[in-house]
Amino acid sequence: MKTLIDASSGPRERRCPSLDTVSQGTLVTSIDIDLTVACNLRCVYCFKEKWNEHMPERVAFDALVWLLHASGPVKKVHVNFMGGEPLVRFSLIKKRVPFGRRRAWQMGKNMTFGATVNGTLVTDEVVDFWRQWGMGFHTSIDGIPEVQDRNRPTVSGGKSSHLVEQAVPKILAYAPHTTARSTVVPDGAGTLIKNFHYFRSLGYWKIAFVAGETSKWDSRSLAILENQCEELGNLFIEELRKGNQLELKGIEEGIKGIVKKERAKISCGAGRGMVLIDIHGNIWPCHRWNKAAEGHWRIGNIYENFDSSVRAQLDSRNQTEKVKNDCQDCIARFFCFGGCPAENLEEMGDVFLMHPNGCRIARIWAKVAQRVHDVLYAEKNPLFMKHFYGETEKKDMQNRKEK
Repeated sequence: MKTLIDASSGPRERRCPSLDTVSQGTLVTSIDIDLTVACNLRCVYCFKEKWNEHMPERVAFDALVWLLHASGPVKKVHVNFMGGEPLVRFSLIKKRVPFGRRRAWQMGKNMTFGATVNGTLVTDEVVDFWRQWGMGFHTSIDGIPEVQDRNRPTVSGGKSSHLVEQAVPKILAYAPHTTARSTVVPDGAGTLIKNFHYFRSLGYWKIAFVAGETSKWDSRSLAILENQCEELGNLFIEELRKGNQLELKGIEEGIKGIVKKERAKISCGAGRGMVLIDIHGNIWPCHRWNKAAEGHWRIGNIYENFDSSVRAQLDSRNQTEKVKNDCQDCIARFFCFGGCPAENLEEMGDVFLMHPNGCRIARIWAKVAQRVHDVLYAEKNPLFMKHFYGETEKKDMQNRKEK
């Protein structure tokens, strides 16, 4: 028996991580770990509750051991550090990454690591550590300083844009493929073009504009968003005509769906191959699912049991068949998988029912993607054909050889 600090109840006796982990269903091969719920920002749309509380070091240690057993015979596993702001616990990250890599190696596995950071605490030391261990970044940055400072102020209400601008060159020098992930709220719908040019000026070529607070969008803000997305489509076409590498999330996913012409069966890995471990060692479907009000979605605890009956609600071989929206003839059906399950639960009370605004936003991106696809395909744009049709052509050639 080992004495651990449970932040909710003080010291108590707890055993080692449960090795009787996943007895049925999909093996868990990836975990998000909330190293802390503390954060130095107060983003206006944040779905995480914030207080100054951290994951005990022993729990962070044991969560990695738990994953190695929960993944069964699978050789490659992944850990993503989250929060709060995970770099608040950088000293802990520096201890756990080497341990995880070493323990995985001892078990004949490979454990990779990444982190979702807000960019304000990235230093040369952080990047050097990331480089040493081959870690990945996911950068949350909303756009031009005006947008960033309004959406993502510091705890004291100050500006954060200058801190992020200082970090971006360090991040991109190490990982030029890092995505600029921008949350778009209704009152910022008209800033996408400005934000796009800003991201490009910083050096990003992978950009994701993701609508937040879906239920708060109205007809006016949606119309503005549609106009902005149409213009983004024009910019995408022009960039590829110039031979510039570029990925825009909505367009990227839409075109891949058009090329594949087949609706994927799985919407996301939440509650299937991926789970969240919160600061107390509790297991949830993903990082969006750790609120007390949603306690019936708790899958268990790394020290107790893994509740397969709870997870079974999401652990399906064909999640898209469970979606309750009318998707059969929707233009977005080849890339929209029914929305974020956690967001659906929060807004509609059902993990498989997408908010009507979410449907409209998906159709906006689908229409833009179709137009971009048709223009660049007709031109046989080299970058476009290589990126979206390269693998398809390889498979066709292989099929012809086999025949």
